[in-house]
Amino acid sequence: MRNVRAALIVTAAGLALHAPVVAAPVEPAAAVEKAELAPPPPAEKPRPKINHVLIISEDGLRADAVASLHLKWHDLIRKRGSYSDHALTIRDASTLPAHASMLSGVPPKVHGLTWNTWRPREGYIKTPTIFTHAMDAGLTTAFFTGKPKLRHIVPPGAVGMYERPGYYCKKVAEEAASYLTTEKPALAFVHFSDPDDAGHSKGWMSSAQQKAISHSDQCLGIIYEALERSGLVDDTLLIVSADHGGHNRVHSGAKKIDREIPWIACGPGVREDYVIIDPPSTMDTAATALYALGLPIPAELEGKPRTDIFAETPLSVMDKPALVP
Repeated sequence: MRNVRAALIVTAAGLALHAPVVAAPVEPAAAVEKAELAPPPPAEKPRPKINHVLIISEDGLRADAVASLHLKWHDLIRKRGSYSDHALTIRDASTLPAHASMLSGVPPKVHGLTWNTWRPREGYIKTPTIFTHAMDAGLTTAFFTGKPKLRHIVPPGAVGMYERPGYYCKKVAEEAASYLTTEKPALAFVHFSDPDDAGHSKGWMSSAQQKAISHSDQCLGIIYEALERSGLVDDTLLIVSADHGGHNRVHSGAKKIDREIPWIACGPGVREDYVIIDPPSTMDTAATALYALGLPIPAELEGKPRTDIFAETPLSVMDKPALVP
């Protein structure tokens, strides 16, 4: 009997020696320590934000001039943004009607500015502009022009700051740059007269006009450098365009060269060195400005926001309605 008991004890011991080893459960403290050692997730890239929109119009600047004349500041902005050499102005390729369409998003038959001279008795534009929409939303605005007839586009009270510093672009650019960098309006427009003046007096793409276009490029540089120095370039959508082109010494709109204009946009979220496939209309400028500022786009606008220029949606337009019901 003692021999049997001994065998049982040996057998039990053998079973214990061959039993599988079970790992001890990880204590909660050890799990916390393990989690603390894990690398943190990558930080989410912030969305681009647009706080300002600046539109610069170079009167009479043909699209092919920008494409071919190696203009320092235009070339730089094209490289940093999206552009088209085949954008189109309205059929009546004249300064006042075309700028009214650019800044209202509707054709002359709607905005009512069908003439092309300063006529105080004729009154003002018949439709809202991007400035009235911005002012209604509580945003600050400014308007700098070289030609007095553009006053028809901004009725009294429709813009926060209206100024005509002079006819040629150097004075306009200097005063505009100073105001933009000190007051920082949400929406601003700047107009240069030089290319149109030389086109009418000496001919489109003449040596005299090419010199005037070079001066206009330098004026663009005055403003762009001011934006860079002040840091405003980081949250400003800049649109550079024109009201019309021209041939010989006229711009009736009968020829396509009268209607083809440059259209360049650069700023937060804008595709860089990108050729816009579908050429913009000058009326798209108004809709794009409203879109970039996160303002509703009235359904009656013929212009459309050029969302194709954005690589990613700017923060200022997130969760904003696209149309007014």
